[in-house]
Amino acid sequence: MYDVVVVGARCAGASVATLLARRGHRVALVDRAAFPSDTISSHFLWTQGAARLASWGLLDRLQSRGCNPIPALTFDFGSVVLAGRVPAVLGVSDCFCPRRTVLDTLLVDAAVEAGVEFFDRT
Repeated sequence: MYDVVVVGARCAGASVATLLARRGHRVALVDRAAFPSDTISSHFLWTQGAARLASWGLLDRLQSRGCNPIPALTFDFGSVVLAGRVPAVLGVSDCFCPRRTVLDTLLVDAAVEAGVEFFDRT
């Protein structure tokens, strides 16, 4: 018996499952894909997402898995070039570009550590 069943274990689903489990709910997390697995997606994580990971205690883990911070960005539109640092969010001023196999696995691992029961290929 579960309080919540979260369908989809990628960024949103695994994050929601973790937060619910950390609040004491019994959570099942299901996904039809086998994990880890890649998915078509943008790999860019803006400061807002990085700040969220930091607040959950996961940003250091992301970096320890080989995802280096991106401290400054350049957008080159030919005749116009914008370059600089992205504004910090909650003290986090770096962006990241993790492969989804890395990010999704990190989030699912955190969910399981929080007490979520994870079922892939389901």
